[in-house]
Amino acid sequence: MMKTTRTLALLSAFALLASSCEEKDPTSPFKGILLNEIAAHEDVEDLDTWVEIVNTSEETLSLDGLSLYITDSYFKAQDIAKLSGSLAPGERKVLSTSDNGLRTGFASNDAFTLVLGTSNSTPVDKFEHAAADPSLGNFASWQRMPDMTGDWRKLTYSSKGRENAIFDISKTRPTAVWTWGAHMAELLENDAKSLRNLKEKGYDHILLNFAAFGSSSYRKLAKKLIPLCDEIGLTVHVWMQCFYNGDWESPIDDEKKAYKEEVYERIRTQCRDYIETWGVKGVHLDYIRFGGTASKHDINYEVNSVGAVNRCCREIREITDSFDEGLVTSAALMPDVNSQQYYGQIPYQMAQYIHILMPMIYRYGSYNFSDEGFKNRSDYFADQAAKKGGVSWSGIQTYNAANKGMTAEELRRDIDLMTGTKAEGVVLFRYQLGTFPDINDIYKR
Repeated sequence: MMKTTRTLALLSAFALLASSCEEKDPTSPFKGILLNEIAAHEDVEDLDTWVEIVNTSEETLSLDGLSLYITDSYFKAQDIAKLSGSLAPGERKVLSTSDNGLRTGFASNDAFTLVLGTSNSTPVDKFEHAAADPSLGNFASWQRMPDMTGDWRKLTYSSKGRENAIFDISKTRPTAVWTWGAHMAELLENDAKSLRNLKEKGYDHILLNFAAFGSSSYRKLAKKLIPLCDEIGLTVHVWMQCFYNGDWESPIDDEKKAYKEEVYERIRTQCRDYIETWGVKGVHLDYIRFGGTASKHDINYEVNSVGAVNRCCREIREITDSFDEGLVTSAALMPDVNSQQYYGQIPYQMAQYIHILMPMIYRYGSYNFSDEGFKNRSDYFADQAAKKGGVSWSGIQTYNAANKGMTAEELRRDIDLMTGTKAEGVVLFRYQLGTFPDINDIYKR
């Protein structure tokens, strides 16, 4: 329930308790019970406020007698949850407004103090958020880092009911699927049967098209999909467009012989918003190229198509690195060996900044690669990425030259061909077209 709907009658019914907090009692029977993660979302529609507590001791501890108290601009030391039962060593308990575990939420754009204790003035643990501190994005939370023992830190993604940890892509399988916003409804149907099926078959990454964060109806679905992916063990990357914004948008002003700063500003702003608001763990760059006319924009040594592409890659990497959250960058590349003249892409130079090159080695249609040509092209991009310490995941089609979805056996054959190359992973284009095979025997973690 949003705070704006709280009635004066409800406010007057709450008892006002002392707002000052004393030091923690070292002899408390609750010593070892701590606040571990907090997501305050009372200010955001369709999102729940929740609090995770943990038992950091080596014995099972009773929770009977403990409560949570909130003090903010609406409440003063108000009891919002009474705890009961017990927690085993290392066990977590999540209290949420979704099931009335918390009787009310509180907002991250408001100053507040949250106290865990037998009374507001007898704290076992507490958390304070100042009005000047940044508010949370949709899936951000405050977490103890390291888990259960460290200081508080805000992360753009949460770990509700799980270990607080910085994202580590090495703990995932190098398997991804390009997915449209229009696919979210199907992925969520029947208790997310299709989404869970992707994970069960060995696909660990979802490249979710930027349109998923556009319309209000799509945003509602994204608010359900992203935390569910975290729960299932799927990593969501935003699949964003760079030099295409409804039409090709050259990042070079030929007349002024300069880069178009407004283009780069748009891309940077969008990137930050996807990370801060939506908690994505990866940024996938599409249309990070010119539409076949790159050489026409080669003005001089300082302003040229390759420089335009590399600058965008560098600026996105600088943004993702600035969060220090293990965020990953990737980029879709044309499959041509010599793509500088037409597209401004030099793979090994892009790999200076991009963690994962994802060349679109689409063998059916225009390129019509043979098996050998298919594998050779995969090796080429892997070698290019390796020159600058990067890796390549080969992007392949899930449909044939007639635009008909491939069978699981047909697609598995192409995946097996890629497995025999230097590429470290595979990316499928696209979801809802073709039957995806089980690949757990290939990519293991």
